[in-house]
Order: sequence, then structure tokens, then C-alpha cells
Amino acid sequence: MRIAYVSADRGVAPTGSNGASTHIRELVNAVVARGAEVKLLTPRPGDGRGIDGELIDIDTDDVLPALRRLTAGIDGGSDAAATQASEVHGLLLNESLHEHLEHLHARWPIELVYERYSLWSHAGLRFARRHGLPFLLEVNAPLAAQQEEYRRLSNAATAHALERLLLSRADRVVVPARVLAEYVQARGCPARRVRVIPCGVGREFFECDVRPDDGPTGSDFVIGFLGSLKPWHGIETLLAAFGRLLAQDAGYRLLVVGDGPLRGMLERFASTCSRPDRVTITGAVAYQEVPRYLAQMDVGVAPYPALPTFYFSPLKIFEYAAARVPIVASASGQIAELLVHRKSALLHPPGNVDEMVLHIERLRGNAELRTRLARRARRIAKGYTWDRLAARLLAAARAACRRPGSALGDCLA
Repeated sequence: MRIAYVSADRGVAPTGSNGASTHIRELVNAVVARGAEVKLLTPRPGDGRGIDGELIDIDTDDVLPALRRLTAGIDGGSDAAATQASEVHGLLLNESLHEHLEHLHARWPIELVYERYSLWSHAGLRFARRHGLPFLLEVNAPLAAQQEEYRRLSNAATAHALERLLLSRADRVVVPARVLAEYVQARGCPARRVRVIPCGVGREFFECDVRPDDGPTGSDFVIGFLGSLKPWHGIETLLAAFGRLLAQDAGYRLLVVGDGPLRGMLERFASTCSRPDRVTITGAVAYQEVPRYLAQMDVGVAPYPALPTFYFSPLKIFEYAAARVPIVASASGQIAELLVHRKSALLHPPGNVDEMVLHIERLRGNAELRTRLARRARRIAKGYTWDRLAARLLAAARAACRRPGSALGDCLA
């Protein structure tokens, strides 16, 4: 099967190290390993290393960045002007994307268009409809609502309207969590077209050389956080809990593997706490290096705050579990659906610092509990390897190709 994978978000580099980049790269590679051919169209192709397929740069029109710079400079370079410039760039990028899809189709007949939803992209749908091809849309977040709450959104009505248009017309909508299935259905996608395919984990994480479960509890106890440092990831809760633990016992260490907008908050905390030497912030780490850092953790945390809608399928949960790192996490959304309190993790109410502290203290003092929780979580993670998820995705693609009245029934033959 020849798949044109579209990722038009200029903030996501498929060769990058954050969660979105990892999701794109690992899913593409797993789909290719199962026999499909994939061409990835993106405005940030990078050097292409680590991806088993051709990367096509769609942001090749030099007028667009020039227009963006000029627009952003209006009104003295205000935030509003910069937002307007970014949104216009995203909308105009559709013409370039459509041209690249047409050129690709001429030399390599596309059989399916698979798009990772981004705020302003609609050329993938237009191209697919023009050529009678199935169009699958992957929705990983309510992007318009998220942009309004955490950043800035100038053309909000257009963003929400475009979201509804894509959801109502896609042949299949792939989401990583059940709550997102409810979200897309409420915005125009028929339930029969929705497929829930969670995030996953690479098989190499199961080979991680973890710290011994029966290590001495009197030595350093490393609290690990893996992921991007964004407002909805509970960094404030993590720092509050660690500050309390460190005040009780200098044997605790905090290892933060990742980067993001809240790194400054972390660095300020580290510089002002009683023991700055007990905090390590690695910054962005290459995916292949992550297991090495997981091997240093005694517990992996996912301290999500209370959110109106928890739509995540957290990569960190699968990676902690595969690497046999005991988990302390908020009992939120998919986390509480996958893991059971006291059986495969210790879960606390979102944002509850007291419970988080108690659970970490309990794990530090109980090696048997650490071992038991980690082993059970690892068994769960085995059902969510990228190759298994790629099989589910290709099954959804085959179903879209065989839709009633389609001339594409043999596209996967």
C-alpha cells in the first residue's frame, strides 16, 4: 500500500525528540515494517534520519516566510501580529501541500492519504477527494480549544469550522484515547468511522537495563519524569512533591528528561531549593537515548493536574512500564483505564501532592511492591508495541479502502 502521510504542523519535526515527533516516526517505521510504503510530507523534514521513508518538504515557497516576517512586524511586532502571521502562513501552506501531493501522485500513485491533524491543514482532504482516495485523519488533541486556552488563537471561528469539516468528511478518524473518540463524534464524525489506537512503545524499551529492584533503600532514590515540559503535564505538582520529599530526606533525587516552555520554572526551582545538586534536567534527549535514562530511575511519575478533559495517551506511561520502572501517576483518563491502583501502579487524584508524596515514600521503602507493580505494568505494555498498533492502523486503512461504492477495494491487494 502506498500511503502519503501528511503532517503539516510547522511546530512538529518528525525527526525531533518530543512526543509528537516520536509518535510520527515510530508509527511510520512500524507501518513500513509491515509492508506499506510511506512518503512523509512535512514542513520540517530535517535530515530524515531515523525514518524509514522519503521525507518531502512542503514549505518550499519563499513568499510564505517573507509574508510571515512582514506580518509579524506590523504593530511593532505585537503578539497579536505574530499570531496572525503564523495562522496565515498555515492556511497558505495548503496550496504548497496540494502541489506536492499532485507531483508525488504523478510519479508514485498514492493509494491512501493519512493526515496528522493540524490547525490549518485541509489540502490532504481536498487532494484525496479530487482523486477518489480514502482519507484518514489522526486527531491527537482538540487543537483549536488547546490553542485558545494555552497560547493564542486569532481566527478561532475558522479553526473550529475547519476541524468540523475534516471530522465530518474523513473516511476514518483515528484517536489515541476514548475521550477523544467522544470529542470527535460530538463535532461531526459518525461513531462508525472512529478508531481508537493508543500510543505505543518500542520493543527496545523492554530490554532496558533497569536498576535492581532490591537495591538498598538507604541510598539515592531517583524520581524520574520523562516528557515535554508543558503546562498540562503537572510540573508544578512534581516540584511541590519533590520539594517536600527533599526536605524530609536528602537521599531523594529528581531526574527530568525533556524540554519545553516550563524549563525556566524547573531551573529556578533547582537553583533555589535546599539541595540544587539533587536536581538534574537533561533537556531534549534523542529517542534512542531514553532507555539509558529510564535505567537510572527508581520511580517514574506522571503528575497530571486536574484537567477539564484528559485526552492524552501518554508515551511516558508505556515507556516507564516497558522499562520496568514503577509508576506513580494521576488517575486520569487512559492512565486509569490501563493501570490499576496497587496492582500495576500507585495512582492518586490529579494534582494531589499529599498522595503523590505518600506513594513515592511507600515505594522507596518497599522493594517487593516496586517489583510487583513494575512487572505487572510491563505485561500490560507488551500489548502496545508500535508494531501491534501499526497492524491495527493498517486494518483501519483496509476497511476505508473497502468502503461501499469505492473503486479502491483492491488497493491493498
